[in-house]
Amino acid sequence: MDTYLIAYLILLIAPVSTVIHELGHIIGAKLVKADSVTLSIGSGKSVCKFNIKRLHIRLHALYFIGGIAYSERSIPYKTGEIIWITLCGPVFNGIFAMLVSVLFDLTNGFYQLLVLFNCWLAIVNIIPFRLKEKQSDGYTIIQTISKRKIKNKQ
Repeated sequence: MDTYLIAYLILLIAPVSTVIHELGHIIGAKLVKADSVTLSIGSGKSVCKFNIKRLHIRLHALYFIGGIAYSERSIPYKTGEIIWITLCGPVFNGIFAMLVSVLFDLTNGFYQLLVLFNCWLAIVNIIPFRLKEKQSDGYTIIQTISKRKIKNKQ
């Protein structure tokens, strides 16, 4: 693979795709009336914090290494709302990949990589798995459904 494509993947595609994914969660949370939403992009030392109404944004020095969105609401979320918020991240990556593939020339390696990475991000996040303290959206959904089944049996 070309050095430029690798740099493009790490420094631009991964962070942009992460923001798109996390924006999906944010919009999902806003649609179910979250009181407050936090978006954290990257890892390491915090370099910038700001608020846009009830959206709190934190950017970290290693901006290309992951991200997380979380939301709070005074009234606890229902099971379906948690699943909705969780699904919105991968769905946004899938929609973004489709839009790019329709709007741009996919013979260009940069656009191909953008589409493939967003497809990969959507698919991988739907697969239930946990690595140390991190868990996929699929894992969150399975965990949410399992908790509901246990709660209903009691």
